[in-house]
Amino acid sequence: MGFSVSGSAAIVFIAAFVSVGILYSGAYNGYEDVTAAQENQADRALDQRNTDIMIATTSHNDSNGNLTVEVLNQGSTTLTVSETDVVVDGVYQASWASSNVSGTSGTDIWAPGETLNVTLSGFTQQPQRVKVVSGTGVSATEVL
Repeated sequence: MGFSVSGSAAIVFIAAFVSVGILYSGAYNGYEDVTAAQENQADRALDQRNTDIMIATTSHNDSNGNLTVEVLNQGSTTLTVSETDVVVDGVYQASWASSNVSGTSGTDIWAPGETLNVTLSGFTQQPQRVKVVSGTGVSATEVL
């Protein structure tokens, strides 16, 4: 066996070693991403199971067209006001006239046991149905 056979065998073995290293790092990064995604999904599912909201009261003011909705956070998950959605008679309410959490305006944190008060404007007639959806996807509906 001459040097050319030994040299080419060494090059092939080094190339195989480098290839295995590249494949391993790529596969391991993919495994880490899948594991992190599964952990995030489990955390979201736990938050959803621990979320419970209830519409406490709903009132419509005929004179100014405002609809006020009070929603109680009965679960053990802290929710955010900015991720909470309101649907009135099947129409998504993109903007609210005002909101506060247990009398404090300007906060985005809606802790367990606190009440979110939302005022919506522009309702000349009393709505028939109000639905509030939390950021975790848990909803409460009231038929008026």
